[in-house]
Amino acid sequence: MPAFSRMTMFVVGGSPALLSACAAKTFQGKGATPILTGSNTGNYDYSAANKNEDIMKIPFYLVTGFLGSGKTTLVKRVLREHADSKRIAIIQNEFAPGNVDGAELARTGKKFEMLEINKGSVFCVCLLSDFRSSLAELVDRTQPDAVVLEATGLADPIALAQLLTAPELRSRLYLAYSWCIVDAAAFLQMERKITRIAHQVRIADHVVINKEDLAEQQMIADVEERIRDLNPFATVSHTTYGRVPLQDMFAPLIGDPAAVRRAREHAAVEAAKRPPVESTAVRSTKPVEREALVKFLNAFAADAYRIKGFVNISDGTTVAVQCTFNNIEIESIEGRLGPTELVALGEGLDTESFASSFRRIEAR
Repeated sequence: MPAFSRMTMFVVGGSPALLSACAAKTFQGKGATPILTGSNTGNYDYSAANKNEDIMKIPFYLVTGFLGSGKTTLVKRVLREHADSKRIAIIQNEFAPGNVDGAELARTGKKFEMLEINKGSVFCVCLLSDFRSSLAELVDRTQPDAVVLEATGLADPIALAQLLTAPELRSRLYLAYSWCIVDAAAFLQMERKITRIAHQVRIADHVVINKEDLAEQQMIADVEERIRDLNPFATVSHTTYGRVPLQDMFAPLIGDPAAVRRAREHAAVEAAKRPPVESTAVRSTKPVEREALVKFLNAFAADAYRIKGFVNISDGTTVAVQCTFNNIEIESIEGRLGPTELVALGEGLDTESFASSFRRIEAR
């Protein structure tokens, strides 16, 4: 079952029942200021209802990119730079259970509204209907200035037009901008294997080639060439750590008609069903030795698209773990309280072995 949850700042797990029980109060009584009304939605005239100039529509921003490309880093920057002046609602879509990225957003210290959707892609037919209703409820309750969807790395966004033209949403939201973040070192390998990555690029207004410090110049050039083959209309940026200009992101955009046209073209294609990927989450109150953690990660990194989370170490410290295709990063962090939480995703990943192997390295 997909898990939908929503709370102020961030949530730990959740369920459809929690969605109804936790009515967000963060923005009530503050008087939302409309960004756009029906009179200036330009080419985003999806239905006759949109011709009503009294309808307030809220800009919807999509952030896609494969696992480990840097989507959460970009969203954290959005919060740091804009959450003090804009009421931002974040939708965070995790394919695996757990709320690791939600905790990362909370570390910004900014106030925001969040809807967390686990165990599937919001663009999959298995979640799309429920997600539309949940998103409409979020918008009505919180009246944000902007909605940002950080899609799971395994998302196929070709159902975007279907989402935004749904009766629940077409009078509430319009597509303002679509970002796709790509990992300079991993993109070419993964795009050949996973069709949905090409779809993420094709739907984007702006493609960010991230982590260029980890790739050779020729590879970066090849990545840009492939991106321009897939989407000659997109803006392409080069960066590390998601450092792209955001000052115009929340301007009252009319939008690019070409982006809408691409979305409509893709809408005719049936969205891919849930990919054959196994996912698991390990939670523990017991610390582990750092050396044992490194050996554990080395044993599973090759079989996992992504391993990420927070692990408590026996010396009293906590580390953030990020693994993508044999690239293992372990960084000491401060200020996090809570148990170890580690999630893993991979095609053919032995989830039972992952969990049991982690239990064996726990301090006794």
